[in-house]
Amino acid sequence: MKLLQESQGTPDDFIFHLPSHSYSLRIINEWTRRAGLRKHISFHCARHTFITSIMARGASIKTAASLAGHSSTRHTEKYIHIIDQQKQQAVESLPDLPL
Repeated sequence: MKLLQESQGTPDDFIFHLPSHSYSLRIINEWTRRAGLRKHISFHCARHTFITSIMARGASIKTAASLAGHSSTRHTEKYIHIIDQQKQQAVESLPDLPL
Protein backbone atom coordinates (compact mmCIF):
# COMPACT_ATOMS: atom_id res chain seq x y z
CA MET A 1 0.00 0.00 0.00
CA LYS A 2 1.33 3.43 -0.92
CA LEU A 3 1.36 6.39 1.38
CA LEU A 4 -1.53 8.71 0.66
CA GLN A 5 0.89 11.41 -0.52
CA GLU A 6 2.35 8.98 -3.06
CA SER A 7 -1.01 7.77 -4.33
CA GLN A 8 -2.14 8.75 -7.79
CA GLY A 9 -5.76 8.56 -6.64
CA THR A 10 -6.71 5.41 -8.53
CA PRO A 11 -9.44 3.24 -6.97
CA ASP A 12 -6.91 0.50 -6.16
CA ASP A 13 -5.01 2.97 -3.98
CA PHE A 14 -7.96 3.80 -1.73
CA ILE A 15 -7.89 2.43 1.81
CA PHE A 16 -11.67 2.59 2.19
CA HIS A 17 -14.08 1.92 -0.63
CA LEU A 18 -17.09 4.04 0.20
CA PRO A 19 -20.37 4.07 -1.70
CA SER A 20 -20.97 6.87 -4.16
CA HIS A 21 -22.85 9.98 -3.10
CA SER A 22 -25.91 8.95 -5.14
CA TYR A 23 -25.92 5.46 -3.61
CA SER A 24 -25.63 6.96 -0.12
CA LEU A 25 -28.66 9.16 -0.86
CA ARG A 26 -30.62 6.11 -2.03
CA ILE A 27 -29.85 4.33 1.25
CA ILE A 28 -30.87 7.41 3.29
CA ASN A 29 -34.12 7.67 1.29
CA GLU A 30 -34.83 3.98 1.95
CA TRP A 31 -34.28 4.45 5.69
CA THR A 32 -36.56 7.48 5.83
CA ARG A 33 -39.25 5.66 3.84
CA ARG A 34 -39.10 2.66 6.20
CA ALA A 35 -39.32 5.02 9.18
CA GLY A 36 -42.47 6.55 7.74
CA LEU A 37 -40.90 9.97 7.31
CA ARG A 38 -42.28 12.06 4.49
CA LYS A 39 -39.56 14.68 4.65
CA HIS A 40 -36.59 14.82 2.30
CA ILE A 41 -33.48 13.98 4.31
CA SER A 42 -30.22 15.08 2.70
CA PHE A 43 -26.80 13.61 3.31
CA HIS A 44 -25.94 16.78 5.27
CA CYS A 45 -29.01 16.33 7.48
CA ALA A 46 -28.15 12.67 8.13
CA ARG A 47 -24.57 13.63 9.00
CA HIS A 48 -25.79 16.36 11.35
CA THR A 49 -28.15 13.91 13.04
CA PHE A 50 -25.34 11.37 13.45
CA ILE A 51 -22.99 13.87 15.11
CA THR A 52 -25.74 15.27 17.35
CA SER A 53 -26.80 11.75 18.37
CA ILE A 54 -23.35 10.58 19.38
CA MET A 55 -22.76 13.77 21.35
CA ALA A 56 -26.12 13.34 23.10
CA ARG A 57 -24.98 9.88 24.13
CA GLY A 58 -21.79 11.18 25.70
CA ALA A 59 -19.19 11.32 22.93
CA SER A 60 -16.60 14.02 23.50
CA ILE A 61 -16.41 16.96 21.15
CA LYS A 62 -13.00 15.72 19.97
CA THR A 63 -14.44 12.32 19.08
CA ALA A 64 -17.38 13.91 17.28
CA ALA A 65 -15.06 16.27 15.39
CA SER A 66 -12.89 13.38 14.32
CA LEU A 67 -15.84 11.30 13.11
CA ALA A 68 -17.25 14.29 11.26
CA GLY A 69 -13.93 14.89 9.56
CA HIS A 70 -13.67 18.39 10.98
CA SER A 71 -10.15 19.79 11.09
CA SER A 72 -10.78 21.27 14.54
CA THR A 73 -13.45 21.20 17.23
CA ARG A 74 -14.44 24.75 16.28
CA HIS A 75 -16.72 23.42 13.51
CA THR A 76 -18.24 20.85 15.86
CA GLU A 77 -19.09 23.39 18.56
CA LYS A 78 -22.30 24.34 16.72
CA TYR A 79 -23.74 20.96 17.74
CA ILE A 80 -23.28 21.69 21.45
CA HIS A 81 -26.21 24.13 21.62
CA ILE A 82 -28.57 21.36 20.48
CA ILE A 83 -27.35 19.11 23.30
CA ASP A 84 -27.72 21.98 25.81
CA GLN A 85 -31.30 22.56 24.65
CA GLN A 86 -32.08 18.86 25.09
CA LYS A 87 -30.70 18.94 28.62
CA GLN A 88 -32.79 22.02 29.46
CA GLN A 89 -35.94 20.38 28.07
CA ALA A 90 -35.26 17.25 30.12
CA VAL A 91 -35.00 19.29 33.32
CA GLU A 92 -38.12 21.30 32.47
CA SER A 93 -40.08 18.09 31.86
CA LEU A 94 -39.79 17.12 35.53
CA PRO A 95 -43.00 17.62 37.52
CA ASP A 96 -43.18 20.50 39.93
CA LEU A 97 -42.59 19.44 43.50
CA PRO A 98 -44.57 21.06 46.31
CA LEU A 99 -42.30 22.98 48.62
